[in-house]
Amino acid sequence: MMFGRCCCIQPEDGHEQVFHTATPMEFPPAGERKALQVPPDFSIRSVDSTASPGAGYISLSEEQKAREMTKLQHMIRDFVMEFLQGVFLDAVLEDGSVVPCRCVMDSKLSVLMLQVHSTTRTVDLTSIQEICSGKELKDLQVTTPLDDHCVTLVMADDRCVSFRFPDRQGREHFATCMKVLRLALD
Repeated sequence: MMFGRCCCIQPEDGHEQVFHTATPMEFPPAGERKALQVPPDFSIRSVDSTASPGAGYISLSEEQKAREMTKLQHMIRDFVMEFLQGVFLDAVLEDGSVVPCRCVMDSKLSVLMLQVHSTTRTVDLTSIQEICSGKELKDLQVTTPLDDHCVTLVMADDRCVSFRFPDRQGREHFATCMKVLRLALD
């Protein structure tokens, strides 16, 4: 994990390290923490889709493509604005419990700062190799209990950090926006 090694198994000793459980820092009370907002019209289209196996892609008209692109641009813009100001996500610990993690993105949209208790780590978005959610999590070699509401960011050095969301829609909103931002840096 980002605050030690990761929720990923480390090859040298097979053990995990997670967030340091140092003295808690001053976070706003739970009810006052800014959470990530999912657009009400966001729909899930992921590897977890329940579409029939042979369904394939839906062909869109040019007008529909333009509307979808505008919708995506607005969604990414709103996501970025929230992360520039800072949002709280639930980071998953080794035992499956969660802790509040303050997440802030820099103005260049290239670095994500994660703050848990008194520990702060930064993630260069270009170091993110994979953004796994839903059924994709089964391919990760982790002992941390992750469920259908989790997203894991896997870095090039095998460090990772996982977040749990209230529902699949929140999970896919975060994963989709992070994937777009990561691809934009290539």
